[in-house]
Amino acid sequence: MRTRGFTLLETLLALMVFSMAVVSLVEAVHQLGGTTLLMRREAEVQERMRSLLIEHTRLPDPKDEAQVKEGDVTYTVKRTKLELTNQDGITLNDLFEVRVTAEWLEGSIMQQATAETWVYPPLFHLPGT
Repeated sequence: MRTRGFTLLETLLALMVFSMAVVSLVEAVHQLGGTTLLMRREAEVQERMRSLLIEHTRLPDPKDEAQVKEGDVTYTVKRTKLELTNQDGITLNDLFEVRVTAEWLEGSIMQQATAETWVYPPLFHLPGT
């Protein structure tokens, strides 16, 4: 009676299929890690832009333009006076748009993100100050 085992060719074929599966799995985990780092970085930039917006809407006499460099990210804050009129034709004075733009290099690709808000400074001043 002849015992049947795996031939060398069958063993090599099974090993090749297993190796391809392992390489695919490692590549997927690597891409997932890269995506996670990119998302974390973007979340940090978004949080810092939010912080700068709050800071520049609360300053008593902010500059019209400011630039902040933190690591490899450059934040540009611009404050622009808005000229709006209401339904009665009255011009709304002291209304500003504050815009924060972040620029950074991710690998070899330049990334950019923007956040903006409007601010009415008299809301933040106490009477008599």
